[in-house]
Amino acid sequence: MEVKILGISSSPRSGNTLIMVHEALKSAETVSGIKTELYSFIGKKISPCIDCDRCPVSEKQFCAIQDSMDEIYPKLLEADGIILGSPVYTGTVNAQMKCMMDRCRPLGRAGKLLQHKVGGGITVGACRSGGQDNALQDIIYFFILVGIYPVGLMRQLQIGAMGLAWRPGAIMDDKWDCKHLGRDVTGLEEAHDLGHRVAICSKIIKTGLQGFDPSEYKESWGFSREKIPSLKEARKRMKEIEKDLGIKYQ
Repeated sequence: MEVKILGISSSPRSGNTLIMVHEALKSAETVSGIKTELYSFIGKKISPCIDCDRCPVSEKQFCAIQDSMDEIYPKLLEADGIILGSPVYTGTVNAQMKCMMDRCRPLGRAGKLLQHKVGGGITVGACRSGGQDNALQDIIYFFILVGIYPVGLMRQLQIGAMGLAWRPGAIMDDKWDCKHLGRDVTGLEEAHDLGHRVAICSKIIKTGLQGFDPSEYKESWGFSREKIPSLKEARKRMKEIEKDLGIKYQ
């Protein structure tokens, strides 16, 4: 069984984010059956979503805007695991990454096409508290909203891999004193651990999906307008719950 891991670096130049994502993919490849692909935003054009409400345009065209996203859509769909790496701009992901996230709207409207994949986040900032955490949270929010299962680091108990690098190539010198491990941990090591974890979890999920009957899966959200309970029905349900719990709400 082949499992594909896609790594995306949203930095518009060759530098620390690209190095981190590449390191994660190298680690993923140490897991048997894993195939990786690195996609860089260098020289790419990704326009923002304009909320035209036309997506998906057709079976062959997801978005009305035609640019580098036309290359990215099939790669996202083919991947079993996705690693998103972004430099930190003004305390969060850069504009290119945010544009890509927003432009994934057609994949949701076409049938939640990204669900049941595994995702990991990498961020690189110029200061130790420069927004790497915030940027990782934005990546994780994206994963959750499109149905991707996010994973983090287990040894350092982090939500993703974070790097400190204020100039191109400085990530090679990034390290910090991890007290509970009793040694220094490098940014590249964090990326390495993340890549391995994304690979392992992607393999587990894909193996499980092979024995999964899609007809058993039903959406758990949303009422049709006809099924919205009335206030009277809601109060009745509350009383039933109170009775089951043996309480009486005043």
